[in-house]
Amino acid sequence: MISQKTRYLGIVLILFLLLLFYKCPFQFITGLPCPGCNMKTSLYYLLKGNIQLSLYYHALLIPTLICGVLCLLKPEKRKMILIIWCTLMIVYYIYRMILYFPNSPMNYSKNNLIYLLFRHA
Repeated sequence: MISQKTRYLGIVLILFLLLLFYKCPFQFITGLPCPGCNMKTSLYYLLKGNIQLSLYYHALLIPTLICGVLCLLKPEKRKMILIIWCTLMIVYYIYRMILYFPNSPMNYSKNNLIYLLFRHA
């Protein structure tokens, strides 16, 4: 039987590997940034103490972390918290696409599946 401590260690290891090697499937297929794009970069700068750069890359990182904690602490209100968070993410995504796309931080990636399949068509 696997101990509880081993399970938690496994979960932390998987999350760590995802943070290091995760590639957005939406951007990989379409080349378009997804609503969560640059959140990992934002987390990097937040951990380094550069809040201004963290907010530049994704201003909803801190609210996302807060929503995650609230979902763990208040499971009876999880649905309402997630609805509010999803609404904020969609509105912020549209705002970023209008304001920044295709420039930084919302870059178009030509290294995507659709572009590679249809570039000679």
